[in-house]
Amino acid sequence: MKMKTIVVTMLAALSFASLCSAADTSAKSVVPTAEQVSAAQNAAEKSKIATAATAEKEKQDFYKHVEGKTIAVRYDSGFTFNIDYPEVGVLQWTPTSGLSLAPSDKEAYEVAAVGKDIYQINWVEQKGIVVSQVLNFKTHKAFAYMTWNKEGERGNRASIFHRGSFTIK
Repeated sequence: MKMKTIVVTMLAALSFASLCSAADTSAKSVVPTAEQVSAAQNAAEKSKIATAATAEKEKQDFYKHVEGKTIAVRYDSGFTFNIDYPEVGVLQWTPTSGLSLAPSDKEAYEVAAVGKDIYQINWVEQKGIVVSQVLNFKTHKAFAYMTWNKEGERGNRASIFHRGSFTIK
């Protein structure tokens, strides 16, 4: 994770330095040359490739924790869910209490390692609910932020932050 941050930061700094080094500092605006634009685009593309490779590795690492298992999540808000991961990049969530914003569904997800055995899993549900969940496989703590369309709320979105725990079945 640190290496990805270092590489992206270095590429951005190099792109910026290359733009600045050729700029006329007495000018009021900087117009990059075609070479500078090309160099910046190449750096951005390399960063995107590095980020995609890291994301795929993190998705595979996460899947090792959940493959063939059910994650039973219980939040202090009363929301409870069973979450299955039938394949890499896909989850199936099922409400197990009377509280739910939508019925069960399969969703594509993205995941990022945010620490050793700690993952942030994000998905957008068919009904427009956006979920960002953090699972800590060391402590079995779970956190989730959910947001959905709701007229009259700030940004026309309502939200709830959940804290809880999970077990692995």
